[in-house]
Amino acid sequence: MRLASVLLVALVLSCGDGPSDGVPERLSEWGLFTDGLAQEPAAGVLPYTVVSPLFSDYAEKHRFIRVPEGTTAELTMDGPWEFPEGTVLVKTFAFLADRRDPTGDERIIETRLLVLEEGVWKPYVYLWDGDDAFLTQVGARVDVEWIHDDGAMRTLTYRVPNAAQCANCHGGLDDPLPLGPRTLQMDHDGQLERLEAAGLFTAPLPADRDALVDPEGTEGTLDERARAYLHANCGHCHRDQGSAGQSGLWLTAEITESLQLGVCKRPVAAGRAAGGRTFDIVPGAPDESVMVFRMESDEAGIKMPELPSQLVHPEGVSLIREWIAAMEPAGCE
Repeated sequence: MRLASVLLVALVLSCGDGPSDGVPERLSEWGLFTDGLAQEPAAGVLPYTVVSPLFSDYAEKHRFIRVPEGTTAELTMDGPWEFPEGTVLVKTFAFLADRRDPTGDERIIETRLLVLEEGVWKPYVYLWDGDDAFLTQVGARVDVEWIHDDGAMRTLTYRVPNAAQCANCHGGLDDPLPLGPRTLQMDHDGQLERLEAAGLFTAPLPADRDALVDPEGTEGTLDERARAYLHANCGHCHRDQGSAGQSGLWLTAEITESLQLGVCKRPVAAGRAAGGRTFDIVPGAPDESVMVFRMESDEAGIKMPELPSQLVHPEGVSLIREWIAAMEPAGCE
């Protein structure tokens, strides 16, 4: 069992972060865990993982689904699953004390809920303090440290988002929607079969299903791994009705048209964020591509993705560099 540090140093961004509209002040009031610090789920709370996670400054994530007793979810092939009213989606963020030991101690920072209320997904953010977490809809800053993969100590002032930022990432120009519980992300390592056996789904699993591959794994082609990474880390904004949809750069997995993916596409109103480069992606030339320039920056107004991470993700940059370098024909006419 993992142990979580109960020390929490946070600067809440503004006052008035208590409960509203009958929302529980304490996470424990939702009845989601038998042991919150150990992330031990209560009966009826189903853990899950996604094959291509969003990079969040090396935070670990614990994900769970709870549907009301006696109800089921409808698995869909495209987009989010259809969940019943009252469904709670849970995601807890934590930092390992030492990333070289994935089973070691970790420090839990925050737990985010998406709750389906009257047909609308509503975000609630809970900040951990001691053995419980407290509603913090205005966001916070938390100082964290960990031993990185290379053995060096890393420190970071971690940003807990406010509820509006959660809604923006999950919705863009539309109402918020779940990003993780989708067939593309969930169909790996027999997970759908386990959720089916737990009684989550209304109907039997369809035999023919599309799925992403692990961007850091060995399965799939270079193109499949790069596209899976972009889908998870960029597609929530770079899509139709997403907050970056007006850019014309759409990066979700179903996009097949090369110009929409940025190949030889001129950026829209990027200004200095283009880094003096002319095209989002120049085949065969990652150093000439706006996409790589922005992924390698940690400067506000240039860095991509804008949220939720602050750090450059070198593993992700390396993958996208390799993907662009392998594109043919080289250059943009």
